[in-house]
Formats: sequence, structure tokens, C-alpha cells
Amino acid sequence: MLIIPNFSLNLKFIFIILLKNLSQFGFKPKITKNELNDKLIYNLLQKVEKFFARELFIDKSYKIIVAVSGGVDSVVLLDVLYNLSQKIGFQVSVAHFNHKIRQKTSDLDEQFVVDLSKYYQLEISVASGKVKDYSKKNSISVETAARVLRYNFFEKVSRTLNADLLATAHTREDNVETFFMNIFRGSGLTGLSGIPKVRQLIKNVRIVRPLIDVSKNELIDYAKARKLKWREDESNDWLNYSRNKVRHKLLPFLENEFNPSIKDNVQRITKFLQGADEFIQGRIDELSEMVIQKTSTESYSMNINILNANNDFIQGEIISKFLKMELDIPQVNYSQIEGILNLKDKETGSIFAVDKFWICFKDRKELMFKRNLLPLNINMQIEKIGAYTFGNKKLALKEVTKKEISMSKDKNVEFFDYDKFPMIVNLRNWQEGDFIKPLGSTGRMKVSDYLINNKINTFDKNFVYVLGKEGEVIWILSHQINDKYKITDKTTRFLQGKIEEISN
Repeated sequence: MLIIPNFSLNLKFIFIILLKNLSQFGFKPKITKNELNDKLIYNLLQKVEKFFARELFIDKSYKIIVAVSGGVDSVVLLDVLYNLSQKIGFQVSVAHFNHKIRQKTSDLDEQFVVDLSKYYQLEISVASGKVKDYSKKNSISVETAARVLRYNFFEKVSRTLNADLLATAHTREDNVETFFMNIFRGSGLTGLSGIPKVRQLIKNVRIVRPLIDVSKNELIDYAKARKLKWREDESNDWLNYSRNKVRHKLLPFLENEFNPSIKDNVQRITKFLQGADEFIQGRIDELSEMVIQKTSTESYSMNINILNANNDFIQGEIISKFLKMELDIPQVNYSQIEGILNLKDKETGSIFAVDKFWICFKDRKELMFKRNLLPLNINMQIEKIGAYTFGNKKLALKEVTKKEISMSKDKNVEFFDYDKFPMIVNLRNWQEGDFIKPLGSTGRMKVSDYLINNKINTFDKNFVYVLGKEGEVIWILSHQINDKYKITDKTTRFLQGKIEEISN
């Protein structure tokens, strides 16, 4: 990804560039008062402003990335949002993905969008990808490959810029075409609802389609009235793409042979279906709150009994939305959902790799989701005083005064009798045969029994470490200390042990 900032060159050179490269644009970025008298311009501005007022509230704190291909749709969207930003105060930037499908013309599109962004004095993020190679490698269509790579780029840019919204220039015609494409794919309710006006891209970032109810002709009329320039994409006429067949063959046939208002009718149907889908998704959100619990910063659990109280469709929707919104998995597929659901009927400890970053495993009546970390195999001698790093954790041992002792419930901080604590101890994985005398108990017990009694699941047991000396466990890190080494009324010197996570 290349992020091109505003005016990073010296002013003289910038002036030359602007004269040379930007003279192709014959309009003023900011709409004049005279132009607002033109109904074609005024009406579209009003439509988009009302879209935001109706669908989601935006103010000057918002950061909006506009996806610009260089075609008339995205050029108009950029112009409209730029001018609304002058009124409302939100921040606009541009993102362009070069698919490299049309060789030199794709590069010319990229240069056009870069120049256009400079003309508006907006930051632009640019990237390219070998769509055809990706298509062959993953055995998917060129259209699907282009979409996957494009949206992967959009997600990265959104994270990098800490954006709130990604605006795309989908129109009424795009929505109608998508409806028929999804019929051919055998899509369910969500697919037949067409292109959603607003949906989540990644956590904290939403996609918006302000032009989804606007026709292509309206956009062309606006562009001509504003004297905007744009690029024509000849691949839109290639009939080896399924969408182009729908656009150039199926829809004209349906309009001529069945109903000239077919596009209006489909648009109306998708609105009804979107309403139904929104209702269902609202119910999914309610159920998800009952089913899913966040157990730590990188750990979640699903209650199997509550999940099973719903039908297969609802269970799949709960998992799909969870994977995308909480685990930040952009492309959720059926095999992932099926693999997770299959764990419900397997024995405790069964594991499914959701992707390379997350695993799911069964623990009694719950499905647990954890970061896919490899447990450490450690056995190191450490001194009574010092700081030691293992994996993403740090153990610090230091002498403290009595005043520094705090009896909190934080299991990552413990206090010991300094004089009873050995000078040299081992930091290692717990193992079968380890014993500990838990704080407050009269006798010792196996560490394995302690972990079972405290419901430490099979997966988390791999990440349990101890401080020990000659077979005796002094501290099960972050869990329990040995009663033999506790502070008493007779203690005169005090040792603090503290576990901290190290951020990457």
C-alpha cells in the first residue's frame, strides 16, 4: 500500500505539477452558489445528505474513505462527499485499488485518480494486485478475486487511517444486478436483500452506499452539469463476466419482453427483504449477547446449551457474525461455520482451527475461542531477585517494604516471605506429579487436581507455568501460591512476584 500525503514536495515543484497534470480538470472542487441553482446538482446533494440523516448520523469527527475507481459513479460520489465535507466538517480521503486487469489502461486509471485526489487536495491510498494470478491460484472467478483483493485493501486502509466509514459508489443498477447474481448463486435472504446501504466492514468501520437508490443516468447528468471528468472502463462491456451478462443481456431482455419497470420492481423487493433481514439480524444480536461471553482480551466462550436452543440457520448466523465482527475474519466461509458447529457433539478438548490466528475447542458445555498461540516449553533457573521474560510475559521478583503490600484479588501479583523463598528456583511448565499446598489449606494436593477443581480448560492448561524447587511448587503463576511461603505475623522481609503481559 502506498499512502500519498498532501503536498510533500516543495511549493515550486508542486505548482509545476499542478499546472502540468491537473489542468485536465476544468471544474472547481467546491460547488458555487450558481451551480446550486441547477436542480441536477442540488437534488443529488440533497439525496446524499438525506441518506446520511436517515441511515446514520455523521458529524465533523468522522473520517470517511471514498473508494474511487475513476469511473463516473465514484467520481460523482467523491465530488458530492467532498462538498458535503465542506459543509459538515468531516474528513475525506481517497482509496484506489489497481486490479491490473487491463494492463496500461489500469495504470492510467490509477494516475487519473491520483491526480484527481491532488486536485481536491485529499490524501490518497493506492495499491495494486495481480487479480488473474490470484483467481487461478484460488480457483475462483476473476470477478470474485478482484473483489477479495479490493476489499482486503480497503480493510487495511481503514485500519491504517483509523477511519469510521468507507463509502462506495454502488448505484440502483448495481443493486438490481446483484439481486439476480445472488439468485443464480442460490443465496439466502441476506443475498436476495441486495447490496446493503450500510454494513460492517471490520470492527469499528462501516461501509456506506449513499448512491444505492440513485440511477446511473442521474449520476451522468450530475457529472455533466458539474463538468466532471472520468474514465471509461472497457471491461464493463466484456461478456465473459457474469455481471456484464446480467447488465447487457438479461436486464434488457426482461425490460423488453416482460416489464420495462423491472429495475424499479426489483429495487422495491430488495427494500422489503432488507427490512426482513434487518429484523433477523437484530434478533441475532440479541441472541449473541446471551450465547457469547468475552472471557479475556483474546478469549471468548459460547454456551452450547443456549446455542442449541436455536435452529441451524440461527446458529450459523450467530457464528458467522461473531467471526467477522469479534475475531475480525473478513471472509467467513461455510466450512468454518460447519467446523465450529461440529465441535458441539465432540468430546471435551476437541479442537478446530478457525484460521491461522484463532482456534476453537470444546470445554464441557462451552465452545472456547482463543488466539492460536503455541505453548512454550520452558525450564530455566532464576534468582530470587530479577526480571525474566518468557513468551509474551514478564516475571518480576523484587523485595518490597511492608507498606508496599496490597491484598488485592489480582492473581498476577503475589507476596511471599522473603526469608523462606529459595535463592534459586525453576521457572517451568507444570507437569504431572507436581504438588502444592494451596494457600489456607492443611494438606498438599496435586497441581493437576487443582487445575481440574478450578475448571482450567484443556487448552489453557498448556499455558500454566510454575515456580518450583526440587519437585515442590511455590507458585502456580497467576493462580495460586504455596501456603508454606506465605506472609505471616513473623515475616520481617517481603518478596513481591508480579506477572505482566508484554505488548507486541
